[in-house]
Formats: sequence, C-alpha cells, structure tokens
Amino acid sequence: MTGYDPRGRTNRALLVGVSEYDNTAPPDGVPGDLPAVKHNLNRLGEALRHGGVFGEREITVCRSPDQVTFGRELWTAAKEAEGVLLLYFAGHGAIPNAGDELFLQMRNARVVAGGHAVFPGAEMFSTVQAVLAASPARRIVVVLDCCFAGNAAWIRPEPRDKRRVLLLMSVQANHRIDAGGPGTPTPFTAELAALLDAGGDVSFRALADDLRARMSAAGHRTVRGDAWEPESRVEPGEDLLLAARPRAARPP
Repeated sequence: MTGYDPRGRTNRALLVGVSEYDNTAPPDGVPGDLPAVKHNLNRLGEALRHGGVFGEREITVCRSPDQVTFGRELWTAAKEAEGVLLLYFAGHGAIPNAGDELFLQMRNARVVAGGHAVFPGAEMFSTVQAVLAASPARRIVVVLDCCFAGNAAWIRPEPRDKRRVLLLMSVQANHRIDAGGPGTPTPFTAELAALLDAGGDVSFRALADDLRARMSAAGHRTVRGDAWEPESRVEPGEDLLLAARPRAARPP
C-alpha cells in the first residue's frame, strides 16, 4: 500500500457548493435550489481546517459560482497545489441520455431537453478532470456530492495520471439522491465531515469504506428506492492521508 502523506507541502482544497440557481422554472430550469449545500461548505471546511493536512489559507470556499467563476477558481487551485489537490463539488449533477458524461451544474445552468440533452452553464466532468490533471500536485482527490456522481467513474483520466487521481462519489451511477433538509448538510457530506473530524489518521481508502458502512447502517435510499451506496475509484496499492488530527483523550 502506497500511503502518500502530503503534510509539509503546498496543498489546496477547493470546496464548491451550488446552493442557489438562477434558472429553476420550467421548461429549461434545474430542479431547484439546494439550501443544504450551504451547510455542506461550512461543515466540511471546518473539518478540513481541523484535520492537520490543509492549512487555513490552503482552503478556498466557492459559493454558488457561475461556470466562468468555477473555471477560474479551479485553474488557480490546480496551478498552486504541490502536494495534494482536493476538489469537492456539491450541487446538481446531470447526465445525457447515453450516460457517458457527467455535467456539474453551476449557478447559471440550464437544461435543454430532447433526444440529445445539453446543459448550458454546466461543466463536463471530463474537462474538470483534465484541468486537475494539469496540476503539479502529487495526488488529486475529487469528491462529488450530487445526483449521478457515480457516472464520473466511467470517465477515466489519462493513463499517466490514473495513479494520482482518487475519486470519491456520493452515490452509484445513474441514481438521483435526496439533498436532505434545509437546516443540515446533505446526508453524504454530513457523514464525510464527521469521519474527517473524528480524530486520528484518516486515509482515503478507510474514509471510503467507512462512508459506505455508515450510509448503509443509516438505511439511506436513493430516489428510486435502492440502497444508497457511495463509491470510490483508486488504483490498487494507492492511498492518501487526508486528516491527521489527534484523537480526543478519553476521560479517566
């Protein structure tokens, strides 16, 4: 197992959450706003700051960006990272009928339905992955909390990059998920932040395994009623330290 420890290097975490959308009315609007995503950014940002891997100035929170703003922030984070580059996205995800691409819908997103649906104002995951891969970072982590997140696993990075790109997806392919209530984070990110904040060393592989176990134990279901199963993609033998917070001492 190759466990990369990025501490001591220049790391970057870009936390993107689209809670508010400009276009939510039929016929070309997205399904609606996502108020829980505001809590996602607050909670996850707090967990990463406490985790001992990312410094305060290494975490950028990007709230409800349009497509242009997202692209600019992504490029900046990718250029600056040397150790680990982490991208987190929460918002609406969409797929075409063929399901061979995942679109991350930004604030100005629209949906043009039809035999070949298109998504103006959304960023293709293949483009996002290519920008991330241009970074000098030793490891790249992508965390997606959106409908159809699992479809991202079908979009493989270039062979030279596949060992350093680790992907964590909130749900299996071709599934929509419930965003939860407006007063709390989404179910997936609530569990994610709790695990990062629990103390001790948290590796990517252990985090992915624990997320699956916790979501299963809580009985979460997708919109169609199937078991809600977070997924991950990581090359055999690869791992990465994401948090190294001392565990709280037990009372005597």
